[in-house]
Amino acid sequence: MKVQQIISIKTKVCIIVLIVFCVFHTPSSFGLPADDVIPLVDGDYYPQVHQVLITAKKSISCVMYMADINPKYNKGWEYNLVNDLIGAHRRGVAVTVIFDQNTMFWEEGKKGKKIERRSQEAYELLKKNGVPVYYDSKDRITHNKILVIDNYITIVGSTNWTYSALKKNHEASVLIKSRSVAESFLNKLSTISKYQPK
Repeated sequence: MKVQQIISIKTKVCIIVLIVFCVFHTPSSFGLPADDVIPLVDGDYYPQVHQVLITAKKSISCVMYMADINPKYNKGWEYNLVNDLIGAHRRGVAVTVIFDQNTMFWEEGKKGKKIERRSQEAYELLKKNGVPVYYDSKDRITHNKILVIDNYITIVGSTNWTYSALKKNHEASVLIKSRSVAESFLNKLSTISKYQPK
């Protein structure tokens, strides 16, 4: 084969690869950049999340499947995290909270119609302190456990704000420092329907 033919074949292959790359490339086909990623396993979760909440400067978006607090145990970690949201709101941080609510699917063997709000105490405490707090649509379970702080820090994983999740269970979450990750999550979270019961 002549040198010119080999160069021509290589050029064609490069052009084909470039075309395929351009056609099939989507922003989501590559990972988003992050400045830091910190695993939060078991007892690592509370101190890191508490610190991030008490130092938040501009915004906190919290979408939590369950925040189960008991006024009799108002020094528990789960209670402290809810109080951290209240403290941030009082400092002028824009705080928004969405909890899950759903229909109890089975009551005594029949399809139920009762709404189940597992975060009722936390909802009432936040509302009483002026924090914008909502429930999701009763027709869809919001199983997220996610916080986005200052459009930069995202905390996502398996950890609910309950005594069991924070003190007893094996849980795994991650703290990600990345504007693009935070923005991506905020865009998705903004699609969740928000309701305030009357």
